[in-house]
Amino acid sequence: MAGDDTLAKALADVRQRRADLQAEYERIQTELNKLRTAERSLAVIVEGAVPEETDAFSGPEPSDEAPGRPRRATGRGSRGPRTNSAKGRLKALLEETGAQGLSHAEIERRLPDVAANTLNTYLSMMVTGGEAVRRGDFYVIATPAQSDDEAPTDDASDES
Repeated sequence: MAGDDTLAKALADVRQRRADLQAEYERIQTELNKLRTAERSLAVIVEGAVPEETDAFSGPEPSDEAPGRPRRATGRGSRGPRTNSAKGRLKALLEETGAQGLSHAEIERRLPDVAANTLNTYLSMMVTGGEAVRRGDFYVIATPAQSDDEAPTDDASDES
């Protein structure tokens, strides 16, 4: 009977160690994914590289994507950033706050899974690109003075 108790303790110990390692593995994988995303973004910005030409873009393809479908690494395109990307979520967050805006610390609290350096890069890019405006310590989404949809049409010019 003493052997059964020893084996039960060994089994419990192995399960606990496996659970601890699994949690550590998930934490490391999350951090690695953040670093890969930051590396991709920075490579495109700094090197002006096309995503397919950069070593940072190679790696295992997520299993939930269709194999014949082209992969968009930067999330850019005619529809803009994807809503599940860090930049897309940042942009949506700033749009939600309206004219009030958010401080950098508030943005970090609301997007805890995005690395601080990635947030800094995206905020800088958005301000430089005219997508966002910095007002003191707060960031707000830029409101275009007049978008293409609001531009005067030929009908309006016929009335003058």
